[in-house]
Amino acid sequence: MTKFTRVRDFPLLESALFVLMSYSTFLIAEAANLTGIVAVLFCGICQAHYTYNNLSDDSRMRTKQMFELLNFLAENFIFSYIGVSMFTFPKHHFDPLFILAGFTCAAIGRATNIYPLSFLLNLGRKPKIPGNFQHMLFFAGLRGAMSFALAIRNTVSEARQAMLTTTSLIVIITVIIQGGAAMNLLRWFQIPIGMEEETEPLSNQGSRSGNTTPRCEWADSTGQEMPKPNEKAFLARAWGSFDTHYMKPLLTHSRPTLLETLPVCCNPIARLLTTTEQMTQDGQNRITRDSDSDLCIEESDYLHNDARHSNMHRPVHAISGNQV
Repeated sequence: MTKFTRVRDFPLLESALFVLMSYSTFLIAEAANLTGIVAVLFCGICQAHYTYNNLSDDSRMRTKQMFELLNFLAENFIFSYIGVSMFTFPKHHFDPLFILAGFTCAAIGRATNIYPLSFLLNLGRKPKIPGNFQHMLFFAGLRGAMSFALAIRNTVSEARQAMLTTTSLIVIITVIIQGGAAMNLLRWFQIPIGMEEETEPLSNQGSRSGNTTPRCEWADSTGQEMPKPNEKAFLARAWGSFDTHYMKPLLTHSRPTLLETLPVCCNPIARLLTTTEQMTQDGQNRITRDSDSDLCIEESDYLHNDARHSNMHRPVHAISGNQV
């Protein structure tokens, strides 16, 4: 809809459809007796990666600010509701042994998830996941709104009431104690923090040179070299290549087009799925971003394969302020 129609000429309608189509994902999943929360999660991932690039500039700004506001309000409401329900909900059932078992199993489950998987990843990963990062990942296993929402849906029996009580306690304690101690743990493990400050050297360096053309930067503000694209895992590189050559040309106006990436026998279908905007981008520098603006790529990188052009235009990697 956002690629093959002119809905972007009406930014207000475009933003409204963006929200309503997202909500329809939840309704369709619930009507099919599936998990609406998971459906919305994957809908958000796809919209942030694809749909966001098709929106007009006004709609991008409007939808991003609106969802940031809704996220802030919803997050504060749900945790306030969890705290209030702990003292006002009439169907609590305290079982000390079950509560202790719940905390123990949550910690064991987190440990068996982080350390063995990190070990397996490190067998073929560059750079490796260091031990202090693994410890922080284990400590960061907070429980939150989704587990509480699932536990409160049914409290007809004492067993379900005990589940709700235990879940509420785990959520409150992990959020207050583990969440409150996160910054101290990051300093104790000597993990760099304050990533939002690292975006300034990249932008300032570009402004000092007087060149507005984006450039590749593979080092952060501390001078440490960041992982380059060829250092990614094989599956990540494979998916990135597939996404660049097939998914983005199919769902957005990015280049290369499907006419360039699909076999010649598929040209009729490729021509049908390629817009005029895609075909007329030759020689232009179209910037594409995910909704969190943590990745910015010039699509002109993929217009030609000659060395001269590829040396003139390169991808730009910026450090997101939302990363830890």
